[in-house]
Amino acid sequence: MRPNHRWLKLLNVHDNEWLTVKKLFWLQFFQGAGISFFFTAEFARFLERFPISRLPWVMILSAFLLWLSGLVYTVLEPLISFKKFNTALILFMAGSMLMVRLGSIVFPQDWFYYFSLAWFYVLYLLNNLEFWGIAAQLFDIRQSKRLFGVISAGDIPAKFVGYTLALVFVSFTGTLNLLLVGFLCMLASLPFFTRLADDEAAAFGHGHQHGGHSSAHPWQSVSNLIEDFKHSKIIQRIAWISLTTGACMIIVNYGFYAKVKENNHTDIELARFIAVFMITLRVAAMVTKTIFTGRLTMHLGVRQSLFITPVAMVLLVGFILVFSHGNNNPKLILYLFGATSIGVDVLRTAINAPVILTVMQPLPLHERLRAHNIVKGIMDPFATLFCGILLLVLFHYQQSINLVTLCYVLLIIAAAWIIGIVLVNAEYLNMLIKTISSRFFSQEEFNLNDAETLTKIQEKIKSGSESEVMSVLLMVATKQNPLSTDLLERFLEHPARDIRLETIRIIGSKKITSLKERLIPFVFREEEQLLQLEAVKTICQLADNAMELDAYLNHPSAIIRQTAMIGLMNNTQGIPAGQAGSIIGTMIDNGDKAEKLRALDMLEAANEVFGLDAHAGLLSDTDHQVRTRAINALGKAATPNTIKALAAIAPKEEKLAVKAFQRIGPAALPHLRQLLLKLHAGQNIRKQLLLVTGRIGGEAAQKILLEQLTAKPADAADIVKALYRSKYIVTAESRGMLEEYCRHYIKNAVELLHMQKALPEKQDPDPLLFSAVQIELQEIREVLLCLFACLYDRKQIKKVRNGLLANRKDNIANALEIIELTVKKDLGKYFNILYESVPIERKCDLLKMLNGGFRYDQAGSVLGRILSEQPIRYLDWTKACSLYITRKYTIPVEEQLLLKFLEAESLLLQETARYAYAN
Repeated sequence: MRPNHRWLKLLNVHDNEWLTVKKLFWLQFFQGAGISFFFTAEFARFLERFPISRLPWVMILSAFLLWLSGLVYTVLEPLISFKKFNTALILFMAGSMLMVRLGSIVFPQDWFYYFSLAWFYVLYLLNNLEFWGIAAQLFDIRQSKRLFGVISAGDIPAKFVGYTLALVFVSFTGTLNLLLVGFLCMLASLPFFTRLADDEAAAFGHGHQHGGHSSAHPWQSVSNLIEDFKHSKIIQRIAWISLTTGACMIIVNYGFYAKVKENNHTDIELARFIAVFMITLRVAAMVTKTIFTGRLTMHLGVRQSLFITPVAMVLLVGFILVFSHGNNNPKLILYLFGATSIGVDVLRTAINAPVILTVMQPLPLHERLRAHNIVKGIMDPFATLFCGILLLVLFHYQQSINLVTLCYVLLIIAAAWIIGIVLVNAEYLNMLIKTISSRFFSQEEFNLNDAETLTKIQEKIKSGSESEVMSVLLMVATKQNPLSTDLLERFLEHPARDIRLETIRIIGSKKITSLKERLIPFVFREEEQLLQLEAVKTICQLADNAMELDAYLNHPSAIIRQTAMIGLMNNTQGIPAGQAGSIIGTMIDNGDKAEKLRALDMLEAANEVFGLDAHAGLLSDTDHQVRTRAINALGKAATPNTIKALAAIAPKEEKLAVKAFQRIGPAALPHLRQLLLKLHAGQNIRKQLLLVTGRIGGEAAQKILLEQLTAKPADAADIVKALYRSKYIVTAESRGMLEEYCRHYIKNAVELLHMQKALPEKQDPDPLLFSAVQIELQEIREVLLCLFACLYDRKQIKKVRNGLLANRKDNIANALEIIELTVKKDLGKYFNILYESVPIERKCDLLKMLNGGFRYDQAGSVLGRILSEQPIRYLDWTKACSLYITRKYTIPVEEQLLLKFLEAESLLLQETARYAYAN
């Protein structure tokens, strides 16, 4: 049976989640009810038999029982299949309740009262480990923020029912028989777990490798737990918060129950009071948890939500202290303390506990589960032990329970709690980033002055494989000192040709003139022409006088002469470049095609350092091959006249010219600016030139792009991507404009969502059109990420992009969480709604405030909007799909919408428009 959509909206649950949420809710409901009956019975029996001062001894005993239970859980969990393990755990919890009931008859001694009440803490721990271990595998960080409050709310009505029934029946049954009701409730949870395990088997099978470690040491899981705690800052800090939270709650409840005990003497009276108190508590928690928790967490974010409970407790406790100084009425102080107990318990149950568990969700699954074990199985017992000892010490010195003293203790622990939250928040973003990508790169440092390192390198040169020696060569090349020069000589003697060739190139690129003479023998090795030519080029590149060059520039071999010219053009030792320019100019002026091509080969080889005005004329040569080679030969050293000539032919030689502009770099920017101002918005060459401007980068390029963003807003998507490529960082002057563009694109994306909402049919053409619109939404996502990178934190947004592209549920959720933490609140909120895995109807509802009045009821209205190119400039593929659909499925559209595409720049659009327009 499907729930009412209004209820789902109220609970902040999406349609595709409600079945899982329902099963988890009822699982927690019955287990929570069972534990409630157990607690009511045993707590009332204990307080009826012993003074409240004995309760700290129960805490100390329970701490050791909790550690033992947590240890057994940690050891057994990885060794048994998921379903069998949790089934056995539920049966064990139910059976233990029955055994306590029987034990109460068999063991009437005092020790069993201590043990049975301490066992409540064990049941509570096992229930938490089981339930949150299941939930952690089913939901990602984004879902956790919304749903953890709802799914864990099952124990609240359960406890409400449990305490209410206890209030009604305790007079007739006695407290002890409530354990039998708890036993039955625990058993009633088993069918819900079985259904959940069967229905969600894929999620549990992927995350849990139970039963697959038969060969592993049974204590390995404990070792892993310790390692995680030692090396994970976030787990350590969450553990500290858990410790302080638990301590505060124990002390608050202890102080309240101690005073209640003084006014209620029999176990039935105590059971009634506990039931009434707990009913009040659970009603308040139920309302808070189901309705407000998810919304508060989504609105405030995880980091801010952590502060709610400790700050509220400090305010309540502070009020008690202020009030106690002017009023000595103990009952009034008790009522205030009771109200504080209710308020803090509600906030802890409804907000603090789900949020702490949500903080752990970005961790890898196995670390996440171990973190749960650490928090619940290790830190909670520590809190219990700490409080037990502290309360014993306080009672020893004061001989009574003083609520004012407890208030001061609570303030001290609250301060430690808040410090822990600050530390968690500082590490939270780092954790999100770390878990998006698991790739890390490092470079080992080495010291060539170390004799042992030097010896090993020399041995590797002699005995290593070619790939190993190449790696060593590249490593040595990064260090420039006499020892590295000596090692390079050894590489020149290596038998592998590629090693020697790379060594010669390194000598040239690093300008190691001391090894120039060692290259001369390679000049005479005609049988190894590749080595010979590289040696000639390097010698000419390193030559420091013209006489050294004569033998090579006048060599009988044309290829040697050409190579020597390339080396001369790259020479940085002070030889005038005019000699090379004169020779190449003569070759160009010769008029012979072969000479021109040889000249262009040399210009291309030295285009980083050598340019010539004569090159400009070849860009408009009548021969196509010469023109093409002339464009390809351009580089950073191109002269202003040559760049001007390139700009003149760019519209005709689009692809080659764009690449040439990029090779030229910053010197091309003035010419690119003039071209961009002349060209019309939407032209393909404009898009390419904008991207080249972005790739060139620098302040001048960014200034051009911002100018274009103002002058040609129709090309905003391409301009924004180019700005991102240029590594632009927003200024105070441009921030407002870029944020306005963010809002503009978000609003456009909302309209596209409404288009998709109008295309729900499974029969053609809706799926095709739906997919085309989805591609447009991905394009808008990319534009928004580029804007966010310019506006906020570039490194974080890069991680977001990687997480979204990974297309894995957890990665996407973590990426969206980074958006929430990094991007301006309203922009981040809308972006996350747009690109979260949420049903389209729900997205449209959440974004209704951005609805610009668009109404789409069928494919025809969507097609008309796309072919009108509103509200965005669509991709050619989307427009082509729309044109195809109009003809294929006979969907009428206005004729002028088809006619304009007959003259489109894109051949794809032209051909599809002809198909659509044909009768």
